[in-house]
Amino acid sequence: MANRSPPRKGLPSKPIKDRRAADEARGPLRRLKGLLVRPLSLERRDGKLQLTLAERRRPKPADEAPTPSQLCAELSARMLAHEVDQTARTMRHLVLVHDVLERKGWAGVAAMSGHVLTEALDQLEMLACEDPSPHLDRLVDGLRPLQEAAELREERDSRLQDFDVGSNLVVSESDFAEFEDVERGWTGTVPSGLARPDKED
Repeated sequence: MANRSPPRKGLPSKPIKDRRAADEARGPLRRLKGLLVRPLSLERRDGKLQLTLAERRRPKPADEAPTPSQLCAELSARMLAHEVDQTARTMRHLVLVHDVLERKGWAGVAAMSGHVLTEALDQLEMLACEDPSPHLDRLVDGLRPLQEAAELREERDSRLQDFDVGSNLVVSESDFAEFEDVERGWTGTVPSGLARPDKED
């Protein structure tokens, strides 16, 4: 028969001890070593520079922006709250944005088409209205300028295509007589202030 060890009982919880607290039981050399290994910083107090012991532990800022993975986790949870078929049909643009954000970050989302980002933004705003959360608000705030930039980029590209010189460009040679005929046709269309002075012979 195999010996079974008895189940462990819960260990009594000890109060958390602050290592930096002044403990009289520690020796003076150990306290001195603890002071010497701490980082130092310069601070200005009353117009004078003072050397002080710096705090190694820094609290996280309360308004620290969430990472893309945290935003994706929140968005996944919200989309999974709906039925999978419904989400796939009605929020496919938002699913695309979620996948790109998870794999490539905000830079990948910025490269997406304006139409996809517009639809995804509408779907995201609908989710945020149903059940508001700070992470969804951050997603909306991050997605809106990218969507506007994508629309401007596509509008600029379509204007450039209008000026694109394609295969319809025809280049031909002409003589001076043909040029003078064309120039005489322009004389009635040029405003009087812009007319070229007559040539002196």
